[in-house]
Amino acid sequence: MPAMTPQELADCLLDKTEPEHNIAALEHRQRLIESWVIPQGSRILEIGPGQGDFTVCLADAVGPTGKVVAVDPAPLDWGTPSYATARPFVLASPLGPRIEFVQDDPIHYLENLPKDEQSFDFIAFCHSIWYFSQPTYLPTMLSLAKGRIGGALIAEYSMSTSIPEAVPHVLAALAANAVESFRGEDSSRNIRSALTPAQIQKAAEEVGWALGSEKLITPGAKQLDAFREVYMIINGSGFVSDVTAADISDKVKVMLKGMQHAVAASVDTVEGGVHGVRNMDVWSARFEPSTK
Repeated sequence: MPAMTPQELADCLLDKTEPEHNIAALEHRQRLIESWVIPQGSRILEIGPGQGDFTVCLADAVGPTGKVVAVDPAPLDWGTPSYATARPFVLASPLGPRIEFVQDDPIHYLENLPKDEQSFDFIAFCHSIWYFSQPTYLPTMLSLAKGRIGGALIAEYSMSTSIPEAVPHVLAALAANAVESFRGEDSSRNIRSALTPAQIQKAAEEVGWALGSEKLITPGAKQLDAFREVYMIINGSGFVSDVTAADISDKVKVMLKGMQHAVAASVDTVEGGVHGVRNMDVWSARFEPSTK
């Protein structure tokens, strides 16, 4: 059970610009972590921590004898606020002694873990899989983790929804990922490898992991992730410029612009328009090493 309230966790983070969203997002993260049933004192390797929003929740969950090592390859000037300013703030918080941030390629980091001993109790992918530039990165990491890490914890958008207000988020994610399939490794968009739960499970099973438990969780109403993604598709310049610049046929461009129109049409059915859009459901899963 968490020891800190969402407000106390928010106090450990530098970003204070959208307090209602921040609190709702931390409540959501705590619900996901509770579904994993993490024992006190656990050592967790977190992949892709960003500014540390999930990191503080994990650090709270493992307790004072636990540890979270958070590995991210992104440059320290990324993010708003930047990683270079956000992470020292986290480390100076009451949870700081339980956290270590490492700037490294996660695959490189995993390759250098001892092969004959369990270095961590869990590897955690907390809303980070969709950021990977290639879908092969996940099975590569899970393959390297097998035998070195006891279990795998995954939280990612499910590409499905139990509420109609989240349909635009699902369509926006599909549109964004479709464009990314024509872009290079230098992209810094939020959605680059939008794997579904079935695809994640298949990738894990193929490298020796078995699904232990799973749960679909509907995020709270005040989170703004869906609003941001949907707005970028229907009003932002990024989607249009990406389609225009892509080395693709006119037929494919028509298809992609049609996806943009579908997002806009779905928003028209939501009370409050784009400001009424909700986050899609999130898949929470726990994997164990396969005995097969």
